[in-house]
Amino acid sequence: MRHRDFDLDSLEVFVTVAELGNMTRAAGQLGLTQSAVSHVVRQLETAFATQLFDRSIRPMALTASGHRLWHWSKRILGDARQLPAVIGGKDTLFVPELRLGCIDTLAAPFMPRLLQQLRDSVPSFSIAAGLSRQLREQFMARRLDVIFTNESFDDLDQVDSFRLLSEPFVLLVPRSAPDVADEAGLRALSQALPLIRNTVDSSLGRMVDQHLRRLGMEIPRSFAFDAVDTMMAMVAEEMGWSLLPPTALVKSRQHLGRLKVLPFPAASFRRSVFVVARKGELGALPARIHKAGRGILTQGYFTDLFASSPWLKPMISR
Repeated sequence: MRHRDFDLDSLEVFVTVAELGNMTRAAGQLGLTQSAVSHVVRQLETAFATQLFDRSIRPMALTASGHRLWHWSKRILGDARQLPAVIGGKDTLFVPELRLGCIDTLAAPFMPRLLQQLRDSVPSFSIAAGLSRQLREQFMARRLDVIFTNESFDDLDQVDSFRLLSEPFVLLVPRSAPDVADEAGLRALSQALPLIRNTVDSSLGRMVDQHLRRLGMEIPRSFAFDAVDTMMAMVAEEMGWSLLPPTALVKSRQHLGRLKVLPFPAASFRRSVFVVARKGELGALPARIHKAGRGILTQGYFTDLFASSPWLKPMISR
């Protein structure tokens, strides 16, 4: 069977006959002749190769196949009636599938909590986690609708960008390492242990390298990873030290008990995370996502981290 063997009009005729139980009454309600209604029903029975009504009884009744077609026809016709409002922008909170992208350092546990708050208005989600550069490419190619990224996209006009939070980079050292109180201590640390870095193609890696260069610290490359969980595990195993933002620490919080989190002991530097969407295409949904995201970050998201490093609390702005 081909989809052109039936259309919305024929399904509406069928549903009317099924609910009234009489072709003559259905014809009167639809403004058609009885023969036209009968012809539509016979066409549907031919298209689906099954009997839809039991005509041996009065009033005639749906067969099992007819009842299934009635059920699906009601759903199809209901969806079709919503199309003008949905496509025309009057029902801007309804999105059949939302394609979200999120930087890896924020993906968990932030994203599951966000989806819990959105699932009442969005029936289906697809999620991509990765580096900011990768998310930008997918967003520009229209493979993602909304992204959580380090970049503000200020260079593009047709994009809305909402700041989600601003956070400092902090120093991670092994439990056995001495505290680092000043820039001289940082330089001593860099000579005693290797720096556990992000890869150079990540925005975090570039930010750390640029800031260390501003401080006049050219640190040889020993270890570079694209996953913060591995970086923190390396520090916990006393393989080196690292610089990461607090959201990354929440993502890999299972390592916090085996390392020390310290304020960066020289001129501080920060990163911001933004919610980015194409201007006007999703109505009020991006603003709702931003509001929900900020709520998540203020409702116990950093509890474990603040318990061990209370000095961090005033340094994170949301």
